[in-house]
Amino acid sequence: MRQAGRAGVTNLKSRTVNAVKWSYMTMGIATVLGLVFTAILSRLLTPAEFGVVAIAFVLQRFGQFIADLGVGQALIQKPELSGEDVQAGFTSSIGLGLLATVAAWMLAPLAGQYFGMPDLVMVFRGYAVAYLFNAMIIISQSLLRRQLKFRPLMIGELVSLVIGHGVFGLGAAYLGFGAFSLAISQIAQALIQMVILYAYTRHSLRLTFRPESYRHLYAFATRVTIINFLEFISTNLDSIMLARLYPTAQLGLYSRGFKAIGTPAMSFATSLTRVLAPSFSAVQSEPERLRRAHHSALLALLIVISCVAGGIFVAAPEVVAVLLGSQFVGAVVLVKIFALAVPFMASSNLAGVLAEATANLGVKLKIQAVYTVGLALAFWTAYSLGGTVVAIAAVLLVGTVLRNLGLELLARSIVGSGREILESYGVGLLSGLGTALAFYVVVVPLRNLGTPLPVLFLTELVVGGIALTAAIFLGPPNELKSMALRAVPAVTRRLRRVTGPRG
Repeated sequence: MRQAGRAGVTNLKSRTVNAVKWSYMTMGIATVLGLVFTAILSRLLTPAEFGVVAIAFVLQRFGQFIADLGVGQALIQKPELSGEDVQAGFTSSIGLGLLATVAAWMLAPLAGQYFGMPDLVMVFRGYAVAYLFNAMIIISQSLLRRQLKFRPLMIGELVSLVIGHGVFGLGAAYLGFGAFSLAISQIAQALIQMVILYAYTRHSLRLTFRPESYRHLYAFATRVTIINFLEFISTNLDSIMLARLYPTAQLGLYSRGFKAIGTPAMSFATSLTRVLAPSFSAVQSEPERLRRAHHSALLALLIVISCVAGGIFVAAPEVVAVLLGSQFVGAVVLVKIFALAVPFMASSNLAGVLAEATANLGVKLKIQAVYTVGLALAFWTAYSLGGTVVAIAAVLLVGTVLRNLGLELLARSIVGSGREILESYGVGLLSGLGTALAFYVVVVPLRNLGTPLPVLFLTELVVGGIALTAAIFLGPPNELKSMALRAVPAVTRRLRRVTGPRG
């Protein structure tokens, strides 16, 4: 019995480590491609067009939220999953996806009128076309994540990104489709991803309408839905408010500024938490294993994100110049503020996943509700006092830190070790400050000497890579460090085989 238990532990850890590897690989490739595509797109669309895209993306995410309503997370969290559970999830997603599509199509003119954006109508309707595709994707993604099969997810994500966004999206922008090119990109990506992921899962497409099939599914999904709705509102409050009260170009500046730092950092955080959600669920009844898994993940997350944030804080002028172009120079201050906020956003994401995986949703719901209401009041106060988009970004930073404090207190109550959480944040702080210091020592003098932008940006990438590598290898033990240490001998052996003498 003990041998079977140990075998189960080893098997889960092996599958988790393998999933983390695929997740990191996906994140790395997708981040590089995303940055390249962002740099190209920022030179094809204007700040005003990005303002339309920003609010259309908020509306599109709301449609995706309706099409899911926590069903995907419920399929991952449920201890025992039956074929009828999958059918119920599929039926629910298809029905809700169809409802969201029809509602979005009909409400698009009202959205355009409310935000004073005539171009928003067609863009929003374009995004709505992808809702049904996303409904299919939800079930396949959840089943693959539950089984820790991340290789198919990587293939689906990268192929859809390259073809859907790199070919169709950028191609449409080049041909002059403006903001609507992002809707074309979204439709193409969703369709490609749907086909690829379903090819790996081949789950039942039968519909079921038995009430018993939905009882457990929605007992969990309902609470997740309320939390997800509050997270959706709080995450997009700034964009909704800016779209209503500020010029469209200011919203475009704000949204692209966040994308420059938020996309790569949050992609890493999302990739990690996608892997850990089913792993946390699997060991939710084993406190010690859950504590170790959470501590290792939090350490790895904070080391990486803090290094990225520290480097971008100093390199913000070059980041904006290379990724966004001269028309977005006003976003430099915004990028600095977002760089400070992103580590707290990422760690909040992990704490939230821990709460969901262990079904500790009550306190998380209260934290999210207080955060949403407080953030709305703070945004309105900043606007009433004549605050610019920089003030809105500063409010977001303060609110993010406070919400993170509440969620980490919740995480402490779950894993029972506040000291390890504090140590993780200490390591993250040192990693971020060390990276920022390295950038100041190397980059600032080169900037003052008028070093050409390509050389300066390349130097920043090298310095950032060295700082991140040092932080990983010199930091406390965690799964990322273990993976790196295991990789070094393997790479060394391969290099010796390549460069060694040949008989």
